Amino acid sequence: MKQVYSLTIVALVFIAAFVPHQLLAQCTCNGGVPATTLVYTSTLSPTNVPSATISLPQFNPSTNPGLDLACVALFDTLSAVTTSGARNLNSSTALLPPGNLQYSPTGRMEYSFVLPVTANVLGPGINQSHTFTTTYGPDSLGAYGQPDDTITYGPTNIFTNFTGTKASTSPSSYIGTGNISLSYSILGNLNATEGSLNFAQRVTAIYSGNFGLTYYLCPIVPLATNISNFLAFKNNKYIMLQWLGANNQTGINYEIQYSKDGNQYLPIGNIPAGANASGTVTQYQYQYNPAPTDVGQLYFRIKRTDSNGNISYSLIKIVDLNGSGQAIGIQTYPNPVVNTIMVQFAEGQSGNFMLELVNITGQVIQQKSVTFSGNSLTQFDLNNHPPKGLYFLRAKDLSGNKQYVTKIMIQ
Repeated sequence: MKQVYSLTIVALVFIAAFVPHQLLAQCTCNGGVPATTLVYTSTLSPTNVPSATISLPQFNPSTNPGLDLACVALFDTLSAVTTSGARNLNSSTALLPPGNLQYSPTGRMEYSFVLPVTANVLGPGINQSHTFTTTYGPDSLGAYGQPDDTITYGPTNIFTNFTGTKASTSPSSYIGTGNISLSYSILGNLNATEGSLNFAQRVTAIYSGNFGLTYYLCPIVPLATNISNFLAFKNNKYIMLQWLGANNQTGINYEIQYSKDGNQYLPIGNIPAGANASGTVTQYQYQYNPAPTDVGQLYFRIKRTDSNGNISYSLIKIVDLNGSGQAIGIQTYPNPVVNTIMVQFAEGQSGNFMLELVNITGQVIQQKSVTFSGNSLTQFDLNNHPPKGLYFLRAKDLSGNKQYVTKIMIQ
């Protein structure tokens, strides 16, 4: 028998903000509680091909249950040896007037060269580029067709064991059961800084390197299924937080937290749920007065602790102090998901959307068409329950050509 309860607002709680006093750190890539790291490495043997591909494993969530990929960093150690050649294409090396850049006391044209070499490492969300410069000359070259019209420089160790690091801006691309491909290439050309521009050149490079990916893994944060309609918005010089809390037991406490970087959170207030009747819903409201040091984007969330000490968190809301209010995006709850996904936008939407459940290989598992009329919340029921694991929920704005993506775990 299905029981249906009507939504009843039984209390309104208002508390003024106070100054943060204690740092609460969550799992992060840098700062806070350190993330668990998973490292894969690969070595590229010396080669002279135009571009080499380095293959490294993706992060496989099925072999790391309960962990979420927070961020990805590339680290590498690069070396390259170049050999450069130049040939004078001028048919004469006649003495030029003093003061001319091509003037030489020997009566022969003298060349000086600069060789910039750029090493590029590309991957999803990664574009790492390093440029190294070597100079050669001045050297005299004979007229074109003479035995001494050509000169060779090198082999030159243009860079040896150069180390670099770069964080990826798209960690979701590194999630899967296969491999991720990185591209490593070398580009260099001789440029004359003294002498004629009428010359031919050739540059060859033999390069090698060691590459690695560091996956930063954090425990999947349980989202509170009993917190809904959480909003954060500017109201004159204040920031207002509002949410609904379901009363399924006594002794519940709501701690309001905020962050300046989305990684480290400060508690700024507490609201006890009180002894409201089971099955009722309470509306809560909290006012935060930004400090002079609060600039840019602020992150807000609600930490819910029940009488048994179980902790869960609300969706995270972002307020831009320099903008109109909260950042547009979607979040889902509960997480992990069993049968139903509640999809909530950061603000009300209007128009037609396509909701898609996508697996880690990019395959669309299920779709649902939704029409919004100023509301921000909709429901997505799982048909033919997919296997347990990590998925993505994608919302496509069919009229505005925009899309929003968030990660979910299915139990």
